[in-house]
Amino acid sequence: MGYFCSFTSGSQGNSGLYVSGDARILVDAGTTAKYISACLACLGLSPVDLTHIAITHCHSDHVSALPVLLKRTGARIVCSSTTYEYLNVNTKDPLLFEEGEELSLGGVTVRTAATPHDCLGSCCYSFGEGEGSLAVCTDIGAVTPEVFRLMSGSRNVIIEANHDLEMLKNGPYPYNLKRRILSPYGHLSNDDCGLVAARLALDGTSNITLAHLSRTNNRPEVAFNTVSAAMARHGAPVGALRGVAEARKMKMILEF
Repeated sequence: MGYFCSFTSGSQGNSGLYVSGDARILVDAGTTAKYISACLACLGLSPVDLTHIAITHCHSDHVSALPVLLKRTGARIVCSSTTYEYLNVNTKDPLLFEEGEELSLGGVTVRTAATPHDCLGSCCYSFGEGEGSLAVCTDIGAVTPEVFRLMSGSRNVIIEANHDLEMLKNGPYPYNLKRRILSPYGHLSNDDCGLVAARLALDGTSNITLAHLSRTNNRPEVAFNTVSAAMARHGAPVGALRGVAEARKMKMILEF
Protein backbone atom coordinates (compact mmCIF):
# COMPACT_ATOMS: atom_id res chain seq x y z
CA MET A 1 0.00 0.00 0.00
CA GLY A 2 1.18 3.53 -0.78
CA TYR A 3 0.15 6.79 0.84
CA PHE A 4 0.96 10.41 1.58
CA CYS A 5 0.50 11.69 5.10
CA SER A 6 0.82 15.38 5.93
CA PHE A 7 2.56 15.90 9.27
CA THR A 8 2.23 19.67 9.45
CA SER A 9 1.51 22.51 7.06
CA GLY A 10 1.69 26.27 7.47
CA SER A 11 3.98 29.17 8.30
CA GLN A 12 5.21 27.37 11.45
CA GLY A 13 6.43 24.27 9.64
CA ASN A 14 5.88 21.93 6.70
CA SER A 15 6.52 18.22 6.37
CA GLY A 16 4.88 15.05 5.06
CA LEU A 17 5.69 11.50 3.98
CA TYR A 18 5.18 9.86 0.58
CA VAL A 19 5.41 6.05 0.64
CA SER A 20 5.38 3.80 -2.43
CA GLY A 21 7.00 0.39 -2.66
CA ASP A 22 10.42 0.60 -1.04
CA ALA A 23 10.52 4.40 -1.22
CA ARG A 24 9.80 6.42 1.93
CA ILE A 25 10.26 10.05 0.95
CA LEU A 26 10.00 12.82 3.52
CA VAL A 27 8.84 15.99 1.77
CA ASP A 28 10.37 18.96 3.62
CA ALA A 29 11.51 18.93 7.22
CA GLY A 30 9.95 21.87 9.02
CA THR A 31 9.12 21.98 12.79
CA THR A 32 11.46 19.74 14.82
CA ALA A 33 13.11 16.34 14.46
CA LYS A 34 11.28 15.26 17.62
CA TYR A 35 7.89 16.06 16.11
CA ILE A 36 8.69 14.42 12.77
CA SER A 37 9.98 11.32 14.58
CA ALA A 38 6.74 11.15 16.58
CA CYS A 39 4.68 11.36 13.37
CA LEU A 40 6.76 8.61 11.79
CA ALA A 41 6.24 6.46 14.89
CA CYS A 42 2.47 6.80 14.45
CA LEU A 43 2.96 5.16 11.04
CA GLY A 44 5.17 2.41 12.43
CA LEU A 45 8.34 4.02 11.11
CA SER A 46 11.38 5.93 12.36
CA PRO A 47 13.93 8.29 10.75
CA VAL A 48 16.19 5.33 9.90
CA ASP A 49 13.43 4.01 7.60
CA LEU A 50 13.49 7.11 5.39
CA THR A 51 15.07 6.65 1.97
CA HIS A 52 15.00 10.28 0.80
CA ILE A 53 14.32 13.79 2.11
CA ALA A 54 13.04 16.01 -0.71
CA ILE A 55 13.38 19.73 0.04
CA THR A 56 11.33 22.34 -1.82
CA HIS A 57 13.38 25.36 -0.72
CA CYS A 58 15.56 26.58 2.12
CA HIS A 59 13.18 28.76 4.15
CA SER A 60 13.26 27.73 7.81
CA ASP A 61 9.65 26.51 7.96
CA HIS A 62 10.69 23.79 5.50
CA VAL A 63 14.15 22.84 6.79
CA SER A 64 14.36 23.70 10.51
CA ALA A 65 14.46 20.03 11.60
CA LEU A 66 17.02 19.01 9.00
CA PRO A 67 20.32 19.36 10.95
CA VAL A 68 19.12 17.15 13.82
CA LEU A 69 17.14 14.79 11.60
CA LEU A 70 20.20 14.04 9.47
CA LYS A 71 21.95 12.69 12.56
CA ARG A 72 19.20 10.07 12.91
CA THR A 73 18.83 8.91 9.33
CA GLY A 74 20.85 7.82 6.34
CA ALA A 75 18.23 9.20 3.96
CA ARG A 76 19.56 10.91 0.86
CA ILE A 77 18.91 14.64 0.51
CA VAL A 78 17.09 15.58 -2.71
CA CYS A 79 16.88 19.23 -3.80
CA SER A 80 17.81 21.69 -6.51
CA SER A 81 21.49 22.54 -6.84
CA THR A 82 20.80 26.14 -5.80
CA THR A 83 18.83 25.10 -2.72
CA TYR A 84 21.66 22.84 -1.59
CA GLU A 85 24.08 25.78 -1.63
CA TYR A 86 21.95 27.50 1.02
CA LEU A 87 21.09 24.49 3.23
CA ASN A 88 24.38 24.54 5.13
CA VAL A 89 24.18 20.87 6.10
CA ASN A 90 26.81 18.16 6.17
CA THR A 91 25.52 15.21 4.17
CA LYS A 92 27.03 12.64 1.84
CA ASP A 93 25.93 12.02 -1.74
CA PRO A 94 23.06 14.50 -2.11
CA LEU A 95 20.90 14.04 -5.21
CA LEU A 96 20.89 17.44 -6.89
CA PHE A 97 18.93 18.55 -9.93
CA GLU A 98 18.02 21.61 -11.96
CA GLU A 99 14.42 22.74 -11.66
CA GLY A 100 12.32 21.02 -14.33
CA GLU A 101 14.28 17.77 -14.38
CA GLU A 102 12.67 14.34 -13.84
CA LEU A 103 14.12 11.93 -11.27
CA SER A 104 13.62 8.39 -10.04
CA LEU A 105 13.65 7.92 -6.26
CA GLY A 106 13.51 4.29 -5.19
CA GLY A 107 11.46 3.40 -8.25
CA VAL A 108 9.15 6.43 -7.87
CA THR A 109 9.01 8.80 -10.83
CA VAL A 110 9.45 12.35 -9.58
CA ARG A 111 8.89 15.46 -11.70
CA THR A 112 10.00 18.94 -10.67
CA ALA A 113 9.19 22.52 -11.65
CA ALA A 114 10.61 25.87 -10.59
CA THR A 115 8.27 27.87 -8.37
CA PRO A 116 8.00 31.69 -8.28
CA HIS A 117 8.93 32.43 -4.67
CA ASP A 118 11.36 34.78 -2.95
CA CYS A 119 13.88 32.01 -2.40
CA LEU A 120 16.46 30.97 -4.98
CA GLY A 121 16.18 27.36 -6.15
CA SER A 122 12.58 26.95 -4.99
CA CYS A 123 10.69 24.09 -6.65
CA CYS A 124 7.64 21.87 -6.43
CA TYR A 125 7.33 18.11 -6.90
CA SER A 126 5.06 15.48 -8.39
CA PHE A 127 5.50 11.95 -7.07
CA GLY A 128 4.39 8.72 -8.73
CA GLU A 129 2.01 7.96 -11.57
CA GLY A 130 -1.64 7.02 -12.02
CA GLU A 131 -3.82 6.78 -8.91
CA GLY A 132 -0.77 7.25 -6.72
CA SER A 133 0.40 10.46 -8.40
CA LEU A 134 0.64 13.45 -6.08
CA ALA A 135 1.77 17.02 -6.73
CA VAL A 136 2.91 19.15 -3.80
CA CYS A 137 2.87 22.84 -4.77
CA THR A 138 3.13 25.45 -2.03
CA ASP A 139 5.07 28.68 -1.49
CA ILE A 140 4.11 30.05 -4.89
CA GLY A 141 3.29 33.65 -5.65
CA ALA A 142 1.65 32.62 -8.91
CA VAL A 143 0.96 29.44 -10.86
CA THR A 144 3.20 29.40 -13.91
CA PRO A 145 2.44 27.22 -16.96
CA GLU A 146 5.20 24.84 -15.82
CA VAL A 147 3.72 24.50 -12.33
CA PHE A 148 0.22 24.01 -13.72
CA ARG A 149 1.41 21.27 -16.09
CA LEU A 150 3.05 19.49 -13.17
CA MET A 151 -0.15 19.71 -11.10
CA SER A 152 -2.53 18.79 -13.91
CA GLY A 153 -0.46 15.68 -14.62
CA SER A 154 -1.25 14.34 -11.12
CA ARG A 155 -4.47 12.76 -9.93
CA ASN A 156 -3.95 14.23 -6.45
CA VAL A 157 -2.80 17.77 -5.68
CA ILE A 158 -1.75 19.63 -2.55
CA ILE A 159 -1.91 23.35 -3.33
CA GLU A 160 -1.28 26.48 -1.34
CA ALA A 161 -4.18 28.60 -0.07
CA ASN A 162 -2.10 30.91 2.08
CA HIS A 163 -4.23 33.91 2.88
CA ASP A 164 -7.59 35.61 2.68
CA LEU A 165 -7.05 38.90 0.88
CA GLU A 166 -9.15 41.03 3.24
CA MET A 167 -7.68 39.43 6.35
CA LEU A 168 -4.18 40.14 5.04
CA LYS A 169 -4.88 43.71 3.92
CA ASN A 170 -6.59 44.63 7.20
CA GLY A 171 -4.35 42.53 9.42
CA PRO A 172 -1.37 43.35 11.67
CA TYR A 173 1.47 42.65 9.22
CA PRO A 174 3.68 45.63 8.27
CA TYR A 175 3.24 47.09 4.80
CA ASN A 176 6.46 45.62 3.38
CA LEU A 177 5.52 42.10 4.48
CA LYS A 178 2.05 42.48 2.98
CA ARG A 179 3.64 43.55 -0.30
CA ARG A 180 5.97 40.54 -0.21
CA ILE A 181 3.11 38.09 0.34
CA LEU A 182 0.96 39.66 -2.39
CA SER A 183 3.77 39.77 -4.95
CA PRO A 184 4.20 37.24 -7.79
CA TYR A 185 7.02 35.76 -5.67
CA GLY A 186 5.08 35.56 -2.43
CA HIS A 187 2.17 33.28 -1.56
CA LEU A 188 -1.04 32.17 -3.27
CA SER A 189 -4.29 33.65 -1.96
CA ASN A 190 -7.51 31.71 -1.39
CA ASP A 191 -9.06 33.44 -4.42
CA ASP A 192 -6.19 32.59 -6.77
CA CYS A 193 -6.11 29.05 -5.42
CA GLY A 194 -9.82 28.71 -6.16
CA LEU A 195 -9.31 29.55 -9.84
CA VAL A 196 -6.49 27.02 -10.17
CA ALA A 197 -8.42 24.35 -8.25
CA ALA A 198 -11.38 24.80 -10.60
CA ARG A 199 -9.16 24.31 -13.66
CA LEU A 200 -7.54 21.25 -12.11
CA ALA A 201 -10.86 19.63 -11.20
CA LEU A 202 -12.23 20.27 -14.70
CA ASP A 203 -9.09 18.65 -16.13
CA GLY A 204 -9.64 15.50 -14.06
CA THR A 205 -7.83 16.02 -10.76
CA SER A 206 -9.88 14.02 -8.26
CA ASN A 207 -8.33 14.93 -4.91
CA ILE A 208 -7.35 18.52 -4.01
CA THR A 209 -6.07 19.44 -0.56
CA LEU A 210 -5.37 23.01 0.57
CA ALA A 211 -2.13 23.69 2.43
CA HIS A 212 0.29 26.25 3.87
CA LEU A 213 -2.43 28.39 5.45
CA SER A 214 -1.32 31.53 7.27
CA ARG A 215 -2.01 31.36 10.99
CA THR A 216 -2.66 35.13 11.05
CA ASN A 217 -4.37 35.79 7.73
CA ASN A 218 -6.49 32.70 7.10
CA ARG A 219 -8.66 30.04 8.68
CA PRO A 220 -9.29 26.48 7.42
CA GLU A 221 -13.02 27.09 7.01
CA VAL A 222 -12.43 30.40 5.20
CA ALA A 223 -9.98 28.83 2.76
CA PHE A 224 -12.20 25.80 2.12
CA ASN A 225 -15.35 27.90 1.57
CA THR A 226 -13.61 30.40 -0.72
CA VAL A 227 -12.04 27.73 -2.90
CA SER A 228 -15.18 25.58 -3.09
CA ALA A 229 -17.26 28.62 -4.05
CA ALA A 230 -14.83 29.46 -6.86
CA MET A 231 -14.97 25.89 -8.12
CA ALA A 232 -18.77 25.98 -8.13
CA ARG A 233 -18.85 29.28 -10.05
CA HIS A 234 -16.69 27.77 -12.77
CA GLY A 235 -18.72 24.57 -13.03
CA ALA A 236 -16.01 22.37 -11.51
CA PRO A 237 -16.89 19.32 -9.37
CA VAL A 238 -16.65 20.68 -5.83
CA GLY A 239 -16.34 17.13 -4.48
CA ALA A 240 -12.74 17.11 -5.73
CA LEU A 241 -11.87 19.47 -2.87
CA ARG A 242 -11.17 17.03 -0.04
CA GLY A 243 -9.96 19.18 2.85
CA VAL A 244 -7.19 21.22 4.44
CA ALA A 245 -3.76 20.23 5.73
CA GLU A 246 -3.16 22.03 9.02
CA ALA A 247 -0.34 22.91 11.37
CA ARG A 248 0.82 20.20 13.80
CA LYS A 249 -2.01 17.89 12.75
CA MET A 250 -1.35 14.61 10.94
CA LYS A 251 -3.68 14.05 8.00
CA MET A 252 -3.75 11.13 5.58
CA ILE A 253 -4.07 12.85 2.19
CA LEU A 254 -3.77 9.88 -0.15
CA GLU A 255 -3.92 6.08 0.03
CA PHE A 256 -3.44 3.86 -3.00
